[in-house]
Amino acid sequence: MSAASAAFLREWRLKARGGGWAAAVGLFAVAGGLAPLALGRDPEFLAAAGPAILWLSAILSLLIGLDGLYEEDFRTGGLAVYRLSPLPFPLVMLIKTAAAWCATCLPLVLIAPVLLIAFGAEDPVSGTLGFLLGTPGLALLAAALGALCAGMRRGTALIVFLALPLLTPALVFGPASAGASPMVPLLILGAFSLQALALSPFIASAALKAQMA
Repeated sequence: MSAASAAFLREWRLKARGGGWAAAVGLFAVAGGLAPLALGRDPEFLAAAGPAILWLSAILSLLIGLDGLYEEDFRTGGLAVYRLSPLPFPLVMLIKTAAAWCATCLPLVLIAPVLLIAFGAEDPVSGTLGFLLGTPGLALLAAALGALCAGMRRGTALIVFLALPLLTPALVFGPASAGASPMVPLLILGAFSLQALALSPFIASAALKAQMA
């Protein structure tokens, strides 16, 4: 087994045992299930508002699920061990984020089609594909901001405050991916995640190295 595969399995197991994914999935499912009670029974209104509510719920669930992504390694010295490993530190950041995405976001993607159908979305398949394309970018941005706020008190609140403006593309084009013309929103969501992939691991790496110096 390669060092990258071993690191991914370690991070995934730690994240799965931590339980944050359960809180994230629970918030997403409960918010999606209870929203129709507050919005009323108008099918057209539910179909229009449902995808936006699910994306907002997914973002909040993601920020909760990724809380404490680096704190455990700070306490145990895991990040120092990673710095001594043969893996480049930005790759370590990417592996940690990928494992967190698999533990936290992948269940949301699997639940999304059920909730989109329940809301009566125009295109649940494209809406689900939008979650699959957009949530990696959300996870990468949240991980980079988490690295900047690692070790701070009330870091989660600061992450939410800093993240919301950066997550605007997902809030705008994510719900549109479940509409009548999903192609352009899906392409933009894919570009959003690719841009985050190009920048976030290096930002997280530099931020953590500065704090460990």
